[in-house]
Amino acid sequence: MHTIDPNAQIKLVAVDMDGTFLDGDGQIPDQAWGVIDQLAQRGIKFVPASGRQFATLREQFAQLGEIAIIAENGTVVMDGENEIYSNIIDRALVNSVIETVRQQGALDAGLVLCGRRTAYVERPDQKFADAVAPYYRAVQVVENLNDVEDEIIKMAVNVGTSKVQEMADALDVPLQVVISGSHWVDAMNHGVHKGLALGALQKELGISDDETVVFGDYPNDLEMIKTATYSFAMANAHPEVAAAANFTAPANTEHGVLQVLRAYLEGRTQL
Repeated sequence: MHTIDPNAQIKLVAVDMDGTFLDGDGQIPDQAWGVIDQLAQRGIKFVPASGRQFATLREQFAQLGEIAIIAENGTVVMDGENEIYSNIIDRALVNSVIETVRQQGALDAGLVLCGRRTAYVERPDQKFADAVAPYYRAVQVVENLNDVEDEIIKMAVNVGTSKVQEMADALDVPLQVVISGSHWVDAMNHGVHKGLALGALQKELGISDDETVVFGDYPNDLEMIKTATYSFAMANAHPEVAAAANFTAPANTEHGVLQVLRAYLEGRTQL
């Protein structure tokens, strides 16, 4: 496993959530808050960068106050209440995806429209609601997704059967389709990803790639992994991410992000 050069002048740490920062139970480790506090004391920004909803991430990190957040797989970037970047999907494409997902009954597919105001679903069953809840805290159940008037920045399909590749293949639309988890497929405009979002945040804050640390584990982290000099793939990462990253961190089940950050804060060259 690798560490960050103790002499590096780090100013920003961006972390994916599921499979990366969260532990094996999908929770923020208790000891994370102390490490984040130490980063803040050194003037280093801690930035969650996730496919999760902004409202979800803001709630999860509420005790940190107003922090920068990359949400919805990079389709929106907030610094406190200040929107730095967002990307809106054409309504005709939104409607096309809605109809496609409705036709995938055999995959037990359900769609979440991720709007600028909140998330929207039309499937009312409890199984789908339970799948959505960890990622989308602000959700409105509507009768017909076609009638939603909010601007849509991302669409997320939950695949109950786990046949995510089959679902991705079915989304034959001119959008960027990304497998973001074992049960999730996301669709957004082409060229939109966590890497673009992180770049927008870096530009806003005047922070370079050499001053940035990134941790990720899944293909939706690939572009973000490529933006930082100190890019870490978790030991449990997808092979594509492991190949793209410059370094490797211990698995999320071993609190690998915290191990690497502690070593840097303590000036150690070994974990």
